[in-house]
Amino acid sequence: MNQRTRSLVIISVSVAAVILLAAVLMYWTGGSSQGVYEPADLFASTDFTGTEFSLSENSGKVTIIHFTQLENPLCIECEEHMRSQIEELETLVSFDNSQIEVVTVNIRKNVYSEDGWAMAEQWYGANITWHWVEEFEPYPISGNYIQFWQLDGAFSNPSIVLIDQDLMVAGVYHVYCIGKGVIDGVQDADSLTEDVESILSGTWVSDKGDAAGWEGATVGGMFLLGIVTSFSPCSIALLMAVISFVGAASMHNGEQKSKEPLFGIGLRIGLAFTVGTGAVFLVFGLFIAYMGDFVQMSTTFFLIAGAILITLGANMLFPITTWVKQGLSSLGANQSSEACGVPDTRSKTLGRIQALSHRSPDLAGVLLGVLFSVGWAPCALSLTLPVMVLLVTQDISIWTGGLMMLAFGLGHGAAIIPFCAATGEIKGALGKRYVLVAKLVQKAFAVVVVCLGILFMARFVGFNLW
Repeated sequence: MNQRTRSLVIISVSVAAVILLAAVLMYWTGGSSQGVYEPADLFASTDFTGTEFSLSENSGKVTIIHFTQLENPLCIECEEHMRSQIEELETLVSFDNSQIEVVTVNIRKNVYSEDGWAMAEQWYGANITWHWVEEFEPYPISGNYIQFWQLDGAFSNPSIVLIDQDLMVAGVYHVYCIGKGVIDGVQDADSLTEDVESILSGTWVSDKGDAAGWEGATVGGMFLLGIVTSFSPCSIALLMAVISFVGAASMHNGEQKSKEPLFGIGLRIGLAFTVGTGAVFLVFGLFIAYMGDFVQMSTTFFLIAGAILITLGANMLFPITTWVKQGLSSLGANQSSEACGVPDTRSKTLGRIQALSHRSPDLAGVLLGVLFSVGWAPCALSLTLPVMVLLVTQDISIWTGGLMMLAFGLGHGAAIIPFCAATGEIKGALGKRYVLVAKLVQKAFAVVVVCLGILFMARFVGFNLW
């Protein structure tokens, strides 16, 4: 097998591996499973009165699990529906139906806030006589029911989950969804009583309330988004730099320094680069999810995010940054680092990594991936900002946020692998086509980003498409 054939095989295998990994990630996150019964998580807990209880004790009854988030700062957007649903549950409990058990899980993020049950009694005049659990991180109950109280990745506050007499999830009501508005609406005491009777009699229809699983392929989608964003201009510049780096790493004084085939060295560096990129985005995702604990989703937040998206999209369509730099330069406000006597840190860092590549190409590839992710990927921001906005404002765990950004980082770095493994002739041919496609894709990206920004801002006036 000659060098050209080997390179083609490596490229084919790399592309197939990327597609396979994306498919696995999509299958892993799952799709919609509306109307499908599934076993409920049999949790045990202690309510606000100190009473211990467990879901398994409710076998033979219908359990209504009420997920909400009543704490300071209060969700102004959904307060009316939170209050109304609590009042209806109070009425339901007053019916004294022995076939019904009600459990409220109050998802808490602010440990310094007053307890939700106390706020309900003081603010709404409610008499909480059912099991009410104040749940904090790591969310042992709500964490196992997140697929039911989330809708398209957004927190449905409040949500009602119906558990039948066989301890199976029978249905879900998304009363109000943050950022979307009213979905199923407040479930009054009479309608919930009818639902319980239908479930017990076996006449319950699955399309009345959804037993919905994970919506969409979040991790797989982030992985594919990472691949798509590799067509951005800064990624093209990176691609050329990495290809040059691979060539320099495999040669010494104009001769191949190792008996290992060039495509093998390139493949190793490409994989190492992808690992470095993924590691940085993993840390970034953890930070974004952590910040979500302090950000309250509201229409104002979408207004700000929309304005940022429009600005970033416009900058991709027009060289706004260049114009600003030229304007500052004409005013004498912009001097190069060389003119100021500031050493070119980036060049020195690259030089050190280049020297390291002669001893350990793998470690050098990882460091190059880290360097790119930290300082050379501003273009990816405009394309991932919508996802970052959702990550910040969703009730997801810190590790889930890190996992999604890790998938993006792996996808963003995966496009480098076939180029690194290819021969010089194939690199040139692929590089030309890559640049040609990127010019077309960049404009399309910019239009999509601007449109997303407009849609985000439209939510401020109540126009919701998702």
